[in-house]
Amino acid sequence: MSGPAKPNRPSDTTENTGHRRIRWIVRGICLVAAVVVLLAARQTRWPVVIPAMSPFIAACSILATRTFNVIAVLGLAVGFIAFWRARWFCRWVCPLGFCADGVSRMGRRCGRKPAKRLSVGRWIVLLTLAGACLGYPVLLWLDPLAIFSGTFAFAAWPAIVPLLTLLALSFMWPHIWCGRVCPLGAFQDVLASLARRIRRRTSEGSPPQRWSLPVARRTVLGIGAGAALASTARLAHRPASRPVRPPGAIDEPGLLGVCIRCGNCIRACPTRIIEPSLGRHGVASLLTPVLQFRENYCLVDCTKCMEVCPSGALIRLSAEGKASKPIGLPEVDMNVCLLGADRECAECRRWCPHEAIRYVWSESEYTLIPQIDPQKCTGCGACEAVCPTKPKKAIVVVPLADSPRG
Repeated sequence: MSGPAKPNRPSDTTENTGHRRIRWIVRGICLVAAVVVLLAARQTRWPVVIPAMSPFIAACSILATRTFNVIAVLGLAVGFIAFWRARWFCRWVCPLGFCADGVSRMGRRCGRKPAKRLSVGRWIVLLTLAGACLGYPVLLWLDPLAIFSGTFAFAAWPAIVPLLTLLALSFMWPHIWCGRVCPLGAFQDVLASLARRIRRRTSEGSPPQRWSLPVARRTVLGIGAGAALASTARLAHRPASRPVRPPGAIDEPGLLGVCIRCGNCIRACPTRIIEPSLGRHGVASLLTPVLQFRENYCLVDCTKCMEVCPSGALIRLSAEGKASKPIGLPEVDMNVCLLGADRECAECRRWCPHEAIRYVWSESEYTLIPQIDPQKCTGCGACEAVCPTKPKKAIVVVPLADSPRG
């Protein structure tokens, strides 16, 4: 007969308490560092790698775009470590997880109890990975690093709603976000589970046991539902008005799924012409990047927005490749143009960096009108930015799909 269980020695308790304290200090330092980097990036236009650290984003980006971006190496490295050290990123680094855990502690002290049944993290992972295979990772924007990064990128209230929502859920049901919802944590669990199976196979020298039927059924259902949801979302996309997207943007339906709303492109743009969509182009387009040429334009040799995109919504192009893929084409409203009122103006032609504008005589308008050469124009927006008419611009860049030349 075995003797009574020995109580924990004081040294063991002290060691565990000390370990937890060190972990909380490290996580707090990571949170402060992340906030400082994000706030500084809004002023300095530094490239921010925080959302690129997510292996969930990296995997879905590669599947959805069929391309490999150099910035994805960081996320794959984090995933490789998570393959051997389960949820190490959640326990030591994740800034949003630190906030959620802090709020969860407050909830427990106020008598709130953790949720015991709701667990959707792996379902989100399955749905999104399946959608990514069809080019539309439906719930990729739920990644915690994307939410945290986007909160500090946009000067608009919708950007903070996801963060406030998950913190409220963590208070009402402590640890529900990190333990039962977070797709990044669930993705790390998948990697750790795969690692355990590999180690078991190696140690036993025999093939691993087959998955039980409930797990297999959940996997098949999740993949099937994700594929169906992605296909439906792409087919049902009917924007209220199509926006002008940054250079390198993938097709419009795909961008809505691949874009994680992290704000990296907004931070990196040196001329500050990228801003978040606030619902004008449909609910699905909320917080995705759109271009505005009110005061500036897209520089000919600038590729910064494409270089910092962690999800592949903006494919990386060289300056030459960017010039070969126009953003849009300008349209002229002669009812607004000064030339239509018999006034002199040559600003659009003078500022065009591609010499794509010339003036021709129109018998119907009986005046000179600006004519755009679609072979030279890249849609950079210089003509719109310098157009002197107010409040409406006489020349406006529109998406290629909406242009009569598109």
